[in-house]
Amino acid sequence: MYKKILIIMVFIQNCYYSQIKISGYVVNEYNKPIENVNVFIDGTLFGSSSNSKGFFSFEATSDNISYFKVIYQKDGYDNGEGEYKVKLGELDLGKMMLYKGRTTGIEGVNIVREKKSNEGQLSALNPLDLILTPNSQGDVLSAVIKSYPGVQLNPNDGRLFVRGGDQTESAVLINNMLMSSPFGTAGPSIPARSRFSPMIFSGVSFATSGFSSEYGQALSSILSLNTKSNDVDREIELSVKSVGADVSLNTKVNDNFTLMTKVEYVNLQPYRALFPSRYVWNRDYNMTGGEIAGTYKLKNGYFKSYNRFDYTNFDYQRDDIAISNKLVNTILYEGNIYSNQTINLNLNKVKFFSGIAYNYNNRNIAGIFSDQDKSKVNNNMLHIKSELSFTPIKNLNSTFGAEFLNVHYYIDYVDKNNDKNRLDRAIDNNIVSFFSDNSYKFKKGFSLNAGVRQDYYSYTRDIKISPRVRAEYKSPNGVKYSLYYGQYYQSPRNGDLVFDFKRDLKSERAEQYGLNIYYEKNNRTVFLDVFKKRYNDLTKYVYAPNSRQPINFNNNGYGYAEGIDFFFYDKKTFNNFDYRISYTYLDSKRDYQNYPESATPPFYSKHNVTVNTQFWLDAINSMVGLSYLFSSGEPYTNPNNGKGFQNSRIKPYNSVNMNLTYLFSNKFYIHASVSNIFNFKNIAGYNYGGLSSNGLREEQVILPVSDRFYFLGVFYTVGGSRSTKDKVKDL
Repeated sequence: MYKKILIIMVFIQNCYYSQIKISGYVVNEYNKPIENVNVFIDGTLFGSSSNSKGFFSFEATSDNISYFKVIYQKDGYDNGEGEYKVKLGELDLGKMMLYKGRTTGIEGVNIVREKKSNEGQLSALNPLDLILTPNSQGDVLSAVIKSYPGVQLNPNDGRLFVRGGDQTESAVLINNMLMSSPFGTAGPSIPARSRFSPMIFSGVSFATSGFSSEYGQALSSILSLNTKSNDVDREIELSVKSVGADVSLNTKVNDNFTLMTKVEYVNLQPYRALFPSRYVWNRDYNMTGGEIAGTYKLKNGYFKSYNRFDYTNFDYQRDDIAISNKLVNTILYEGNIYSNQTINLNLNKVKFFSGIAYNYNNRNIAGIFSDQDKSKVNNNMLHIKSELSFTPIKNLNSTFGAEFLNVHYYIDYVDKNNDKNRLDRAIDNNIVSFFSDNSYKFKKGFSLNAGVRQDYYSYTRDIKISPRVRAEYKSPNGVKYSLYYGQYYQSPRNGDLVFDFKRDLKSERAEQYGLNIYYEKNNRTVFLDVFKKRYNDLTKYVYAPNSRQPINFNNNGYGYAEGIDFFFYDKKTFNNFDYRISYTYLDSKRDYQNYPESATPPFYSKHNVTVNTQFWLDAINSMVGLSYLFSSGEPYTNPNNGKGFQNSRIKPYNSVNMNLTYLFSNKFYIHASVSNIFNFKNIAGYNYGGLSSNGLREEQVILPVSDRFYFLGVFYTVGGSRSTKDKVKDL
């Protein structure tokens, strides 16, 4: 009650402050207007965005200050800023010129929904970064894994494993709304790919260290993608690739409405005919998909829509002595639909955001845990979210929000080899959440962000409160020091809840704290983060005798993860050449699921190194990329050495990758890439069968689908106002 009265009094007080109408316009280095530039007064929520003519206008209060700083930000451009003297009435800021730039992927100050994101959130990779990261094959999440510290290199899985967490601990959002099935389903030893088309997004933001209380259902990280507002004339892009083809249309329907659409088809059968894999394919991997995204500008904001569908199927035979002495036939049919609608409004001194997202996923899969098993799985999600942001007093930004999440999960599983392995059950889990974030800027470079989140879980019948805080100091020489602490909760996996007939499980918990240092000057960036994470209340169970059915569920699991993330980025030393180096040291153990004891999980290694380079060669009109990936090797259980659980490690993973983008003309280019050019013989793991005559179990080496992957694509653009050369050289 007192808080409400205080806020009302503050707003009444603000009414007596003098009003200033601020206007101006933004252009690029060619003196052409730039649309959708976020313009705001530093330290406040006063701001707007530029229109198609580069013009912006908004109102603010003077608040008895003499000078104020205005920030100009847009994905793909270097930030602009200017300091101005307060002038009552109307203030024309004139022209601000922004230059094309490239974000580092580490600095945490970027604009999300026309407000500044929390420190610790990694700023966006641009779409061409995602395509040109060697060995990413244009996969959004693959480019993140092969670019940023804190992410485990796991090339035979493909999903996100962050700071000691498993693949369920990272949340993926589009336009600030959740997506429950961001990866396509893959078979054993086949890496999963994300579902997204990189060119439809303006960038990718990645948070691992102390993300704000706005985000829940994630113990380890948040990956946020924002669809772009098209600012080009009508443009059609056609591509024919070694793995399929696609066509996309980007158009500005009118001054207020922009539209982006894409249809794609992927089929690896022609590729396998030239480059066979280690598996026998009855029907090779093929996927049909489509996307449509639009932005409609309103008087005081904008409405965004993103929608995608895809259908995937494959049928292959693999050798797995752990479950059968004959070839195992693995088959998948999967359909996925995702729809996301959001609205952003600037209501004078209050900013309003609201959205709704729905994810439908249906898959039929056979040959995973047994050569005779089959399962049908429905995994559907509904997410509704709203929030208000405002400035109650000078230098304090506050956000209050609520969200609702419904998850429906159904599984029909049968194993003809064992009648005990049978389940036909559905569950519904509703999560109601409230959150608040408050950021205050002190004098002399100090700032503090504090937030709290409350979640109610209907299926596990528990309420959790998670405080989070981040303190930052920016020294006079530009070095940023940040201390952070946070508690994070999420529901147990759907696959565990559906077997928990007694509903004994509660939500799982992680507690993380650390220190990071960030410095950027003269186009060089250094980032260092020292962290520690503690896990509690992790899911534990055992398997019923002679069955794969888990029983005796409890929350007695625990674990820890601690380490160092390091990132160095240099685009200054060499002309037309930049490189980034990422390194992670991780010490992690956990006792969860059916682990007999605390141990390092099989999806983590102690050391991960990635080196990515890109350079432009004018002599051949091409962009060349090289990368090196190293992982020191994950643990596994070798029953033949008699030393217990997770007692051995596979050999280190190494891969050197290369790509080349050659421009034939302003609208026509070829992109080619090859992974593992030195043909390192990497190992994915080991399987063990029955006892041999010597008393040891038969051992089988699990190898990648193939040691090397080749990609060739031909891309042609019809229409549009910018040449392909300009797009590529903007990198």
